[in-house]
Amino acid sequence: MAGHLPTQSGTHSHPHPHDHHGGHSHATAAPRIVISFTPAGPHYAISQNAEMPSVKASAKLENVTLNLGEQLEFRWSASVTFHGHGCPHAMGRQTSHTPIQARTMTPEWTIPFSQTRGGVLSVTVGVQVNHKTLSATANNLRILGTNPTTSTLATVSYPCDGFKKLMRLESGLRQFRAALGDESLCPLFSSDNFGGVGICQITLPHPTDEQVWNWKANVQAGIALWKLKEDAARAFFKGQQTSPHFRDLVKKYNQRRQQHKQPALTITLPDFTDEQLQNDTLRGFNGYAGGWHEYRIAADASGHLVVTLDPSGTTGTAEWHRNTAAERIAHYQAINLDKKNWGDPNYVDDVLAQASF
Repeated sequence: MAGHLPTQSGTHSHPHPHDHHGGHSHATAAPRIVISFTPAGPHYAISQNAEMPSVKASAKLENVTLNLGEQLEFRWSASVTFHGHGCPHAMGRQTSHTPIQARTMTPEWTIPFSQTRGGVLSVTVGVQVNHKTLSATANNLRILGTNPTTSTLATVSYPCDGFKKLMRLESGLRQFRAALGDESLCPLFSSDNFGGVGICQITLPHPTDEQVWNWKANVQAGIALWKLKEDAARAFFKGQQTSPHFRDLVKKYNQRRQQHKQPALTITLPDFTDEQLQNDTLRGFNGYAGGWHEYRIAADASGHLVVTLDPSGTTGTAEWHRNTAAERIAHYQAINLDKKNWGDPNYVDDVLAQASF
């Protein structure tokens, strides 16, 4: 994985030339600058609240004599990079923190992370002393991920209970593969190798670097996607109410009634209930494979509209039929849909079977 790092000290310095006296060579310790850290590291953790760790770097000059009153300027830089090597299903995904640079008049610097990123943390410091530039780099540092607890997850406002169950099905409520150890450097990438990642397994639109490492950003992206799919579900049932397909079913239904000397009815197709809207949105989250939503207009075995008459006998209400997994598979086969594009025919029930939190 990213993070197969050298085990030697993460400091480097430029040697000072040897002095020569009376024909004899005596080795003189070369001036150098050494970096240390508080906490010492080399592992740091993004908190379960998706906050970056506080890392303070300190530079120490060794074998250097300063002129009286000489003031030094320390030039710092830091980077956080991830290349996905060794992380299952990463598919070459790379992330990085925007380069961080600063100058200080003291030998200490608390790294001002502005983005949530994990991976290899590299810190460099340089200073000019006695007309020489000394520099050192520490690159044996890692920033790891921490999965949120359910109590932390519960602090977020979600669209509905179904969305929380969806998160559990998609990821087991994990942003990272493991809470501790080397695997916590690995975000939880989707096993289908389509690039999905994190608690909501965001695939499209392509997840940002922040959504890879920050579970809160991942959840917000999931909620945004949910709202898009909810809009699609609403548009679907509204469209069905005025569709040529529904008008044709109503016309055929009334023609049968008239053949039996019964008056034609005014028939309406009801709006989705809250439960139906949630379920159709869940289906959309997994994808409306083959163009099929979770529901279709109910018809009997002969293809005739199913209608419930009102007591007056002059109006009727059509019904929604929830497609079963078997019916969905039969539809996919009938239209020769590539199996890799089926998704989970039983996805909605699989989600609803999960525990909430």
